[in-house]
Amino acid sequence: MSIVKSKRKTALISIVILAGVLIAIRAYLPIWVKDYVNQQIAELDGYSGGIEDVDLHLWRGAYEIFGLNIVKTETGIDKPFVAAEAVDLSVQWAALFDGAIVAELDIYDADLNFSKTQTGEGAGWVNFIDALSPIDINRLDVHSGRMSYTDYGAEPNVHLFIDNIAANIVNLRHVRDGGARLPSGVDIAGTSIGAGALSLTGKMNILKPVPDFDFAVELENADLTAFNDYANDFANIDFDQGTIGVFGELAAADGKATGYIKPIATKVSVVSLDQDTNPLDLIWESLAGLFIELFENQSKDQFAMRIPLEGDLSDPDQDLWSGFLSIFKNAFGTAFSRNEDGTINFQDAIEQS
Repeated sequence: MSIVKSKRKTALISIVILAGVLIAIRAYLPIWVKDYVNQQIAELDGYSGGIEDVDLHLWRGAYEIFGLNIVKTETGIDKPFVAAEAVDLSVQWAALFDGAIVAELDIYDADLNFSKTQTGEGAGWVNFIDALSPIDINRLDVHSGRMSYTDYGAEPNVHLFIDNIAANIVNLRHVRDGGARLPSGVDIAGTSIGAGALSLTGKMNILKPVPDFDFAVELENADLTAFNDYANDFANIDFDQGTIGVFGELAAADGKATGYIKPIATKVSVVSLDQDTNPLDLIWESLAGLFIELFENQSKDQFAMRIPLEGDLSDPDQDLWSGFLSIFKNAFGTAFSRNEDGTINFQDAIEQS
């Protein structure tokens, strides 16, 4: 055998061996990633769970997690704290043209459940996200998400939720417009309990120790009777009919916030003989219904108030007295508009800080 043929044979064998090694590595990588992610979940303080499968997409620098399920231990709650059908983490190739190596995250069919004993506080979520993504996340999208809050201490249980959540949060790492005070865009929409249309839009700077932001929120045309469990637990009131909208703006700079929240109820009826048999409840609800009837804007058939918010972001002061007086402004003056006022901006928050 000639030297040339021997070298060719050696090279061919080397290529075959290398190909076999690469195939073996490719086959083992999903198993390793799955074990790694499950180990990171096990290290969350007070939580357990895991993922079902992992798929790698090396050609686009991405991997997918399937069947994510994280539960809080020792609560007796049958709902997971975090669940998702699929999580896709990939390199954001477009950002390379801006000189940044960052990631983008897509979450599909997400489910997030809160309660008084299940808040997620102190579990180490930042370390968990850092472990999942070796590079910073610059874009986050949620596709068909759900978020709920349940008060298991109330009887019956109070259950509030937002369904069909679609969220798009961009430029989290300030790849573009890095000099802007609020460089990241936020656009979130969903369907509330009572089939209300919910939207939250605005801008923020999440890289500060306490994020700065300027948000507007609108909840429109939710069926008021869907909130009866909450209203009954909070004020011992059951609504027979009505529609609720909630509108607000909130801006924060350096931990100081300013804004307002404006709930508006239309075509409200409180007392229902079909729902209430206790005479004391009927008397109380009759008085509540009479108050709403007397102090609603008659031409618009709406009962509303506007509560100013101001102070420390962690616990802003609610000017309830101003909120109470605003009932009469809506009733006997110009009816409050069923949208955001457009009176709050980020400069207001800067002046408060």
